[in-house]
Amino acid sequence: MNIKQAAQVIRDQVTMDQILSLYGYRTKHGFMCCPFHGEKEPSLKVYQKTGGWHCFGCGKGGSVIDFVMEQECCDFRTAVHGIDNALHLGLMDPGEDAMEAMKARRMQDWLDSFVQKVNDYLAELRDGIENEQKQALIMVRLLEEKRDNDVQSVTADEWTMILKWKDEDDYFEYRKEKVEEMREEVAAWRRKARRTG
Repeated sequence: MNIKQAAQVIRDQVTMDQILSLYGYRTKHGFMCCPFHGEKEPSLKVYQKTGGWHCFGCGKGGSVIDFVMEQECCDFRTAVHGIDNALHLGLMDPGEDAMEAMKARRMQDWLDSFVQKVNDYLAELRDGIENEQKQALIMVRLLEEKRDNDVQSVTADEWTMILKWKDEDDYFEYRKEKVEEMREEVAAWRRKARRTG
């Protein structure tokens, strides 16, 4: 049987319910949410008598074959083979299970897309972190030079920047040393004040 003859048999004998059950879809009062555009209210009408369908939301519709073509993003021939194999109609020469192959292709495409998105996100994150680290290093060096020249001139905001960009444990260790130095400076200033006072 050639592809046109097989397609005609499918149109005449296969119901939309059979096709929808392959994908796990169900209708309620002949309507369902259209899988081809995002919606909350069902707008896809299934016509059991004619074996067709029409979405009043996106305007798509047709036969059971058109539904499979739309669902699988495949051509006419692949859809006919897929329906024939999935429903075991025996219309065409047995070969590769086209429906399973289409599902596997869709899953592989989805996985490839997901992996690509994750890789893009990680690359973007890595680039962002590297840029932030470079900027942080430059800023910390500038602030530390300023601090070394005149501790009093470093503002609270600049200290906050150092705290934000420098590793906190190292920063706190550094601050502990500075606190001890400041205590010694204050003690020396008091001793000097007592001697001169």
